Amino acid sequence: MMSRTLTTAAARAGTCLCAVRFGSAAEPTAADTNPNLLLITLDTVRADYLSCNGSKKVQTPQLDRLARGGVNFTRARTSVPLTLPAHASIMTGNYPPVHGVRDNGSYRLPEEQLTLAEVLDGHGYETAAFIGAFVLDRHFGIAQGFNTYDDGDWGNVNRLENLAAERSADAVHDAFSSWLKDRAGEGPFFAWVHLYDPHAPYVPPEPFRKRYADNPYAGEIAYTDAVVGKIVEDLESRKLLGSTLVAVVGDHGEALGEHGEQTHSLLIYNSTIHVPMLLYFPGRIPSGKTVAHLTRTIDLAPTILDYLSISQTIGQGSSLRPLVEGESPDEKLVAYSESLYPSLNLGWSELRGLEGGGHRFILAPRPELYDLAEDPGERENRIDSNPEVGDRLERSLASLMASMSESGGHARQVVDSQTQEMLRSLGYVSTNHSSPPDGSSLVDPKDKMELWRNIESGLALFSQGEFSGALEIFKRALAEDSDIPILYDHIGWSYVRLNQYDRAERVYRQSLEHGFDSADLRANLGLIYYRWGEFEKAEHELRTALKLEEGSVSAHYRLADVYRATRSYSKAVEHYRRVLEIDPGYVWALNGVGMALAMGGKNEEALAAFRDAVRVAPGMAPGYLNLAVHLERMKRFPEALEAYQKFIDLSSEDEFARQRKSAAAAIKRLQPR
Repeated sequence: MMSRTLTTAAARAGTCLCAVRFGSAAEPTAADTNPNLLLITLDTVRADYLSCNGSKKVQTPQLDRLARGGVNFTRARTSVPLTLPAHASIMTGNYPPVHGVRDNGSYRLPEEQLTLAEVLDGHGYETAAFIGAFVLDRHFGIAQGFNTYDDGDWGNVNRLENLAAERSADAVHDAFSSWLKDRAGEGPFFAWVHLYDPHAPYVPPEPFRKRYADNPYAGEIAYTDAVVGKIVEDLESRKLLGSTLVAVVGDHGEALGEHGEQTHSLLIYNSTIHVPMLLYFPGRIPSGKTVAHLTRTIDLAPTILDYLSISQTIGQGSSLRPLVEGESPDEKLVAYSESLYPSLNLGWSELRGLEGGGHRFILAPRPELYDLAEDPGERENRIDSNPEVGDRLERSLASLMASMSESGGHARQVVDSQTQEMLRSLGYVSTNHSSPPDGSSLVDPKDKMELWRNIESGLALFSQGEFSGALEIFKRALAEDSDIPILYDHIGWSYVRLNQYDRAERVYRQSLEHGFDSADLRANLGLIYYRWGEFEKAEHELRTALKLEEGSVSAHYRLADVYRATRSYSKAVEHYRRVLEIDPGYVWALNGVGMALAMGGKNEEALAAFRDAVRVAPGMAPGYLNLAVHLERMKRFPEALEAYQKFIDLSSEDEFARQRKSAAAAIKRLQPR
């Protein structure tokens, strides 16, 4: 992807606070035309932080207006407290064991999963998505069915490290607004807008930062609400609101310290499972309707299709239209939830839960049962005092799990270094380690919350590039519990980022001694030996990585670098091209092909590779420099001059001072006298 400066909080200060008017008399109604669909997903928003749900902590006037003009599902549950798997459930109507996505980053939605976008595309809808963070990048399969998938340019592609893997709600809105203005089609559209801002760290723009100085999370939600108003205003100004079904749903909540969890991902209580869900559809959905019965985000896609009069089954969910229109609720309805995050990343037990009949059961080494009517905060575990209900829900959970075909194996993917860094910059953890030692799965996450809070604070520093501070926290955590895979990952990579390769090597070796092996770890060892010039060791580690995961982009790419350094140019080209088979957009592999071919004397083939690199990433300054140098070597001076000038235009003095000086000298040398 090409480099682009993302909108910062300071640039968001001009957010519109105007009221949105709904249902203008001049607008067409849904009965007059094929209805459009606008789906807004709110990342990391608690249901109890909407003022239409009674919050006194924050005002959300734009979402409140949608609720007053439509239906508010006040007991909606997500299936998992993680962005990618939660959105996969929203889009497919399936629980994670069925769609196969169990964590961020290391999973990809399988192509055989039917998505809402695919259904609507098949019914003549123009489909477009506008994404707020890299965690939903097309790389993870969530773009299935979208004609347009605007997932941003997540920073500078000439680095494997990246700390700009999100964009503001205003930037996402601008992308949506431009698309809406420029679209030429007359047919119906489905637009998905993903707003990421409430995710930690909480840094709302002004005036929300000052207004909510004591609660910046609330400030982020207030800012997001204001942008929701701008999005809806775009529809109204084009007289589209009256013919558009507007759906708003949260992917997961935020713990904010409840049950010892500061953010989300680990536990499956209401603080992270209870989400907002609203539907607004003039003329089709009654206004001011509140549905207080149990509902699920997997029900949203079937409900949408029902209201769009598309009779196609999707997922495990059920249409909520009968409930909205006054039919009696299904008292046997249950809501499944899970977090495999503890087992995948920490070596602790996974968590699975089932809510039904006013109770939530959580399957853990120490099972839990909560009476949600009497104890909505889930403070009193009643597993011992109410064993009948606990046993019934546990049996129901076991039956449901047995009925779901677990497809997680073929949904998992190897994550390259650039993807890892983008996810880390968002505060996410994703590992590809082999299974932890026997017995570690008996560790109950709720018994480790003090340690997890410390690890979270280290992850926050790590995501901000404060590697020295993060290291101290991670090392203390490792001293307390040496069986946590992510600690070895993050300690090792922190040392790499601090150029302390000897210490990084020792940590990775300790990880292997504890039984934690992975393609990522071996690829990082290969990188260390490559930088030390120990190419035989580097080759050994990288080949070991490929035995563990043949599809490891990092291992192929770094092995190609090793072969290029040892003048095995044909082998280098082979592995760079394997990278491109796995990820055609990995522009630095194209550059590597060009370099290896040029060094091997295959000038025309090298030229083609360099041209491909700037075609794929036209904003990548170094690509033009390599192209220019090669063109000059081939004595194609006018073209070389043009490429040098393009490099000067795209590059910054701070980052490329030496190269810019060389390019300027080349321009002077090549200009006609």
